[in-house]
Amino acid sequence: MICFLENTFQIKLVKNDKGDYPIIVTDEGIFSEINLIDKPSNYVKFIINEYDELTIDWYIDNENRFSVKSLQIHQMILINDLEENSIQFVLERWQSRMFKIQWKPKLHIEFGLYYEVCDDCD
Repeated sequence: MICFLENTFQIKLVKNDKGDYPIIVTDEGIFSEINLIDKPSNYVKFIINEYDELTIDWYIDNENRFSVKSLQIHQMILINDLEENSIQFVLERWQSRMFKIQWKPKLHIEFGLYYEVCDDCD
């Protein structure tokens, strides 16, 4: 999943002292936290490690307003079109559910159902 993020967003993710990869999502896009010089006041920070465990923190006015700790991720799906930019994280133990971090049209977190789309299904 680390390689997927690096290749998709053309960013170099850097491990922190714990061996995790902290990533910042703002209205402007997705960045490696270690390479980001100035954090905005509103952002989503997600941390992913080599075991595909996910932590999400949403900061509004530099205050943590929402946290999810240690989710095992089954799949990561990118939505990148004219109307929406987001990443969906499908949960390992509950594969009909996902967390979505969206930054276009606005910064947003969503927890909901995950539906696989099948073009050949009846």
